[in-house]
Amino acid sequence: MNTIKEFTHPNIGTRLDMKFVFISAVLLIAGGLLIYASLNYETSHVNLPSIMIGTGICSIIMGIVCYIVKDRALYFLTTESKIEYKALHFDADALPALKQLANTGRITEVKTLQPKEIGNVRLEIMKAADNCFAAIQVYQYIDLAYVAQTEVRTLNISEVEDLLKHIKNA
Repeated sequence: MNTIKEFTHPNIGTRLDMKFVFISAVLLIAGGLLIYASLNYETSHVNLPSIMIGTGICSIIMGIVCYIVKDRALYFLTTESKIEYKALHFDADALPALKQLANTGRITEVKTLQPKEIGNVRLEIMKAADNCFAAIQVYQYIDLAYVAQTEVRTLNISEVEDLLKHIKNA
């Protein structure tokens, strides 16, 4: 059974998160300027240029690391909205309603499900920021591991609205 983290969909793609590229560029430029300034700095204080060189080298190293590990975010390509991932935990009595949601896309019960800090039922949600797309999967804690109880299900706009209506913090 596929898990939600292995889930692929033709309308989901990854994009480079530009803030990491910007941060790494700023760190590299700041480090280069610090090293350049320390080499051209004439003072009677011996420690100041060495501190500037050390700070410049650290900035350059941090800039390189930030560039290497740049974040790639998931996006719903149809509406260009970022995909958010959440894992919500519930008590065991919520399992039938969550299975019904994952299998049919609807919850017929009128009650609102309240997530808990910890619980033996977990609902994993990948949801577009504009609520036009969601994928969900239900897990149950059995024998020291969360075991998938349903297949990954994609929800359309009306089903996402139903999900948000019945589950707080979704």
